[in-house]
Amino acid sequence: MTRDRFLQLLRNIKTARRHGTRAPHKPLLLLLALGRVAKRNERLVRYADVANDMVKLLQEFGPPRQADHPEFPFGRLRNDNLWEIPGDSVLKVTASGDLSSREMKELDVHGGFPKEVHRLLEADTDLVLHAAQGLLAMHFPPSLHDDIRRAVGLPRDWSTLWPDLGAWNERTVVRESRDSTFRDKVLKAYQHRCAICDHDIRLGDRVFGLEAAHIQWHSHKGPDQVSNGLALCVLHHKALDRGALGLDRSTRNTHVLVSDHVSGDSPSANLLIDLHGKPLRGPVTPDKAPSQVFVKWHRRQVFRAPAMRDGG
Repeated sequence: MTRDRFLQLLRNIKTARRHGTRAPHKPLLLLLALGRVAKRNERLVRYADVANDMVKLLQEFGPPRQADHPEFPFGRLRNDNLWEIPGDSVLKVTASGDLSSREMKELDVHGGFPKEVHRLLEADTDLVLHAAQGLLAMHFPPSLHDDIRRAVGLPRDWSTLWPDLGAWNERTVVRESRDSTFRDKVLKAYQHRCAICDHDIRLGDRVFGLEAAHIQWHSHKGPDQVSNGLALCVLHHKALDRGALGLDRSTRNTHVLVSDHVSGDSPSANLLIDLHGKPLRGPVTPDKAPSQVFVKWHRRQVFRAPAMRDGG
């Protein structure tokens, strides 16, 4: 196994999208496994342990689902030549072609990177982090990267390690290149204010803590156009990408939705909760308001339904 071959395998993993729903199961399991390598853990890990960790990761960073299935990537990654389950020939396969979660727990099944992949990663720490950054760029928005790194046990501050990371990420992600003017266009359209809270704090003549958020994630074919963007402060950008906040375009104007899963008694929590049903401040040019297409994508793929009832 060579470095280039390993990166190619990562680029080519197949992620199922049933009915258009994003499926980050494989990327999250791979990131969890890369975190284990970074911590010098053993190559193989018990499925029962991975299952618990994967359920937490899927609930936090996956799309809203009625049930989570950690057995899916544990078995399916074998088809991508990135996973090994010793003795898997004795395991039963379900009608959908997956392994049984219950049986793997009962038989104390273990799995992990193939030996040649594990040896390569153990000898090249930079490759571990490089591969992780590529997976993050392919499957998640930047606002979630630090949270995911922390959750899987990977270092957070590596921005100075590889000056060519951006180029590798663009080769990795099968989509159009980013529009370098997207941020400026979105912030200008919203008069350099957060569309939710009007944040416009400046240091000298420069606003800070204000970002251009994609409604439909760029990693999931969301275009760099103003109707797919919002000027948001750091807090509300993170809340949108985590699914704590959503958007409603059932009327002429766009309104903010707050997930019923949001809770807290602090003043800051109440400030977020009280946003439910509030109108979003639109852009200067009305025809650049959030597109219904992108709003619907976010409601299906990211927002943690149900929304709060009117009145909180």
